[in-house]
Amino acid sequence: MEGVRKMPNLTVDEVLKWAIEREDNAHKVYSRIINKIEDPGAKAMISQLAEEELRHKTVLQGLDRSKLKDVHPQKIQDLKIAEYLKDRTLTEASNLQDVLVFAMKQEKEAHEFYTKLATVIHDPKVKNLLELLAQEELRHKRDIEAFYDDVIYQED
Repeated sequence: MEGVRKMPNLTVDEVLKWAIEREDNAHKVYSRIINKIEDPGAKAMISQLAEEELRHKTVLQGLDRSKLKDVHPQKIQDLKIAEYLKDRTLTEASNLQDVLVFAMKQEKEAHEFYTKLATVIHDPKVKNLLELLAQEELRHKRDIEAFYDDVIYQED
């Protein structure tokens, strides 16, 4: 995130292009691993995450730029479960817990990226868009953490 300080003049189009690429890359990561994972629960979760990233990309591509100044990001509660878990890498042997932890960490990283970038941007429309994207990533993280809490913690 070192390069973030050098980007105070980003445009809305540049931020959207970047966000679309991030969603597309996340979709590709999940899609590449889906047929390699044997655990049925993990496979189902990866499939759901891949579809969700594709939906995010589509929403961003169709975003009405003229309404950005009227959008006010809703504050999302952070459950902070990911902060207490060790990083995971997705492999053929990944189980549902591995997939959930990996996904939480990805969403956490995206949230932190957009939040940090918003702090150095001068254009209010771009700043608002970045704050909206940050809260959306935090919502995804919270949803995965809540699922993790319901499914994984209940097994322990």
